[in-house]
Amino acid sequence: MQAAKQQGLTFIGLVIVLGFIGMITLSVLKVFPVYMEHLAVQTSMEAIEVDPRVKNMSVGQIRELFRKKLDMNQVTSVSAGKAKIGRGIGELTFVIEYEVRKDYFANIDLVLSFKDEFAMAL
Repeated sequence: MQAAKQQGLTFIGLVIVLGFIGMITLSVLKVFPVYMEHLAVQTSMEAIEVDPRVKNMSVGQIRELFRKKLDMNQVTSVSAGKAKIGRGIGELTFVIEYEVRKDYFANIDLVLSFKDEFAMAL
């Protein structure tokens, strides 16, 4: 008669699985707010892109409008001063490039880089 072979998850296996699930949960909790804030930056840029008043504004006025939109959307990880706004003959370019650093675990940090841009004819 053969002995029945036990099957199932051992305690060490359970600890490994729970550790893995915990790391994924921690990652989502750290990264999700950053991406939501980036979505607010994109929304602010899109609002500027479709605003018909922008065609008659100076670079400083556009930057101030962008700052107000960032404040309204409660964006704290980037300032309007980071935006590179250029007015050429018949064209407006808007580029924002920034990094967000978040503590992950102990001395490990997550660094997320973002770059958004648009160009519009005046």
